[in-house]
Amino acid sequence: MQKEETILSNFNTISLKEMDAVELMNRKDTKYFFNAEKLPLILSSLKTDYRVLLIENYRIFNYRNIYFDTEDFFCYYQHHNERVNRYKIRIRQYVESKLNFLEVKFKTNTNRTIKTRIKVPEFSPVISEEAKRFLVQQTPFDPDKLIQTLRNDFKRFTLISNDLKERATIDTGLVLMTGDGERIFSNLCIAELKHDASSSGSLFKASMRRNYCPEMRISKYSIGTAFMYPALKQNNWKEKKLRINRIEQNV
Repeated sequence: MQKEETILSNFNTISLKEMDAVELMNRKDTKYFFNAEKLPLILSSLKTDYRVLLIENYRIFNYRNIYFDTEDFFCYYQHHNERVNRYKIRIRQYVESKLNFLEVKFKTNTNRTIKTRIKVPEFSPVISEEAKRFLVQQTPFDPDKLIQTLRNDFKRFTLISNDLKERATIDTGLVLMTGDGERIFSNLCIAELKHDASSSGSLFKASMRRNYCPEMRISKYSIGTAFMYPALKQNNWKEKKLRINRIEQNV
């Protein structure tokens, strides 16, 4: 990570206020998985055309997440079976800013993702009364029947194209945790590019292709649950798990 911090220090910067002012209409999201050895070369190829998000002198930020599901993993199976009108429920901590949010992500039958969230005082699997009321409003679930099924931690930095038409996050150092143990992906990078579907000539996408970084549609929540609970049904993701293992091992 030291090498990435050094390279990112050579990027021009963009503030959170500037970044939030960017609206990507007709947005398309593309996700890539690649080995961390490729990251310095990728960043070096992007530094003249992208700016890095800077908040209070931080360029790289720590994220901590607790995911909730029912005892029978209803949310997980909805994702695995590619059901529409599905939910993802988590508490996310932005470590550097000391902020915690309870977040609900809802995937509609028109393939749109709606995210709602409220601030919560603690990063904890215990759901407060206020948080329960929020979950009753935003989901069909009984909050008393939701349990922590997964935790993940990772580091993230964000790049914005100079023309403000693209936003890319790159996550590194993914750690998956359950009550039974942990899995560390020290050599895995996960990039997500958000861009206008009508735009063309993305330099970020070109760099991904040039460095043989494959596109892969799966969330950290879904693949994390699949890795940490191998007894769960995961037919649709077996090939992706194999690919991620190969990328992590750089083979």
